[in-house]
Amino acid sequence: MLRLLVDAATASGAQRHPEHVAALGYAAAAALVQDEENALLRQDLAQMAGRAYFVSGRPLRFEIDGVALLGVALGLSRQTPTGHRDWLTNVLHRSSAVLDDEWNKGLVGAAMLVLGENATITQTDLGVAIASKGIGQMPADLEAAWATVMAIARPETPDRAAARLVAMQELTARAAQIVPRTATREDLVLILEGSSRSLKRWPYGEKTPRSMPALWEIANEYNVQDLLWAILAPLFPDLEDEESLPSLGPKHPRVDLGVPRLRTIIEVKFLRRDRQADRAQLIEEVAADASLYLSKTTDYDGIIAYVWDDAAQTDQHHEVKMGLEAITGVIAAVIVPRPAKMARTAAAN
Repeated sequence: MLRLLVDAATASGAQRHPEHVAALGYAAAAALVQDEENALLRQDLAQMAGRAYFVSGRPLRFEIDGVALLGVALGLSRQTPTGHRDWLTNVLHRSSAVLDDEWNKGLVGAAMLVLGENATITQTDLGVAIASKGIGQMPADLEAAWATVMAIARPETPDRAAARLVAMQELTARAAQIVPRTATREDLVLILEGSSRSLKRWPYGEKTPRSMPALWEIANEYNVQDLLWAILAPLFPDLEDEESLPSLGPKHPRVDLGVPRLRTIIEVKFLRRDRQADRAQLIEEVAADASLYLSKTTDYDGIIAYVWDDAAQTDQHHEVKMGLEAITGVIAAVIVPRPAKMARTAAAN
């Protein structure tokens, strides 16, 4: 890209063609141009606006070059003030009418979308690629788009190969995202295991010149439940908190958090500093909870134990995790240490 930008910026006289202007347009869209190149682009666009296109007897070149048309459209769209676009809009409409090559026609459609015109992109790989850059709407059928991307091992042109690569990257990234209502138990475990990363931006003593220091303390199991609710509620619309289960004699079980669709309970435990020597008791408590929760309900059949280690004794985590996951009904154990930035003072201990 940089080599093309240099060529586009240095070509002059009869050696300067619309393709050079298009290269500057693509570079401008990628924020690669400096003031000098941007001034040259504005000058080129002004000159192109004054030319005649689709002249009888003259071979069509720029008029049917989808790559060049899209690049020039991108260059025009990056100008401030916006500038005169009618000339290119007219060229694009006429180009779309005469083109038989569907790929080139798709590029022309993309250029029209850049300039705010209505256009339909029939090539799903191109549709995904440009939508990932903020042009037009993402195709509704992404499975069809993936099939298109994977169907041709050797695209006909470098520009289509580039579009397929961008589309593949976008579709792969989307496939890696967790979609509400389709998340699995495994997804839930992964989210909980990554919850410690959420604490990177957790306010704890930071302040600005115009605000008081924020101190979002996590001091008990209820605070941990609040943290998990904030993380999970957007992803699991059926998330329940403090849900009562069927009574078992004099006992009235109430789960900390539950995801009914996944038939999964999240049992929160707070491992205090004064309980570090009593990790066995923690495991016994979870075992008792699992037996109680799962014995009289058909709504849930699995528990994830989520332990907040307030003393951050990470050397003990493996042993505790192994003990918890050996309990019948516990499908996973997640242990999160108190972050170093939230270290308690001696007085707070």
